[in-house]
Amino acid sequence: MEVYILGILVTITIFALMAISLDLLVGYTGLFTIAQAAMFGSGAYASAIVSLETGLGFWGGAVAGIAVGAAVASLASIPSLRVSGDYLVLASFGVQVVFHGLFLNLDGVTGGPAGLRGIPRPSLFGWSIDSPAEYLALYLAIAVVIVAVLRRLLASSFGLLLQAVREDELVPQALGKDVLRLKIKIFVLSGAIAGLSGSMYAHYITFVSPESFDVHASIFVLAMVLVGGMGTTWGAILGAAILILLPEVLRFLPLPTMSMGPIRQIIYGLILIMVCFLRPRGLIGGRS
Repeated sequence: MEVYILGILVTITIFALMAISLDLLVGYTGLFTIAQAAMFGSGAYASAIVSLETGLGFWGGAVAGIAVGAAVASLASIPSLRVSGDYLVLASFGVQVVFHGLFLNLDGVTGGPAGLRGIPRPSLFGWSIDSPAEYLALYLAIAVVIVAVLRRLLASSFGLLLQAVREDELVPQALGKDVLRLKIKIFVLSGAIAGLSGSMYAHYITFVSPESFDVHASIFVLAMVLVGGMGTTWGAILGAAILILLPEVLRFLPLPTMSMGPIRQIIYGLILIMVCFLRPRGLIGGRS
């Protein structure tokens, strides 16, 4: 039971970082996209390939994941320079579909539908990380550093500029701010964090395959941001915790075996609908 709980906490930590990366776009800057799984998956595959092919391990793979996630995000930012609103959602959906197709069809690089196996586990100062408790300690330390840096950044003039773009990008443009460059910067930062979380995921699961990085994954992370509350780091973390924990809690309901899966999904959906109606700004209202 202890291993089970620790495993869930590790998963929450990974997806909390993923949700935070998306909230930088959706919550703080008002750039509504559904391509985050493309950056997440790119980071996971890059980290897996580098660690498997070069022997650089988790840390070398993490650097590769951050770099590739940022590069993919810079490509995904291109539509935002020209379109916004519904058209940006549609364009980001296209980006997501393209990258999922690449994950699925580049057999020589990604392993195709079979994926990549045997991804090495992390090590720190010669100590191999192989238990859920050790993973949790390492990943929590990484997450705390990322959150601390982001909170300082978002409290600075850069964060205020992001919020100005969210409210009305014509205002910062009128003040002489380069909004297009700002959008690229926030996409790259978001992609770098998503790539890092993808690397953490790959080295925890030790296996990656395309179905983990489809559009449903992007929508799942978006739901975390919406449920927790947009424009607040703690909201993204809370949303990740709720959406990871809720299906696990529903497993313990005394339901008939044959109908257990569908009934859990119905309850899960109803709870999300209730949150949307009762707390339309998310469980942590407002922005911080």
